Amino acid sequence: MTTKTTKLIRTIYLYVAALISLIFTAVGAGTIINTTLKAYVFPEAEKKSFYECNQQPLMIGAPDVNGYKGIATEDQKIQLDQLLKDYQIWKENSIGEQCIKPARQNKIVDSLTMLLIALPICLFHWKIIKKDKEEKEEEVI
Repeated sequence: MTTKTTKLIRTIYLYVAALISLIFTAVGAGTIINTTLKAYVFPEAEKKSFYECNQQPLMIGAPDVNGYKGIATEDQKIQLDQLLKDYQIWKENSIGEQCIKPARQNKIVDSLTMLLIALPICLFHWKIIKKDKEEKEEEVI
């Protein structure tokens, strides 16, 4: 390969790498902004997510558990009590803010990771592009 072809391939690589890392940086920053706006400025925008969190287990149409305690064995009574306790714990952790908070934090962590990786890559490649451009301008003069 000639030096001209090598320089062209290098330039294309640098611009593509800078562009892709810039896109990842923009997506990460956008997700952080989106999540922050939903959490603090527009809390009603997360109502759809509340619906997803409030998917209840199949208890619809279930008979009254307390009615069975009179005919249940001791082992079955313990199991029924545990079922009711588990349902209460699930209910407390799956309603509103308790459900959305972990998903929100997960989005923020993913976005910060994207930013911490993509931004330095973008800046590194852009610095090389600027340096090459300055060297090219010095050669012309």
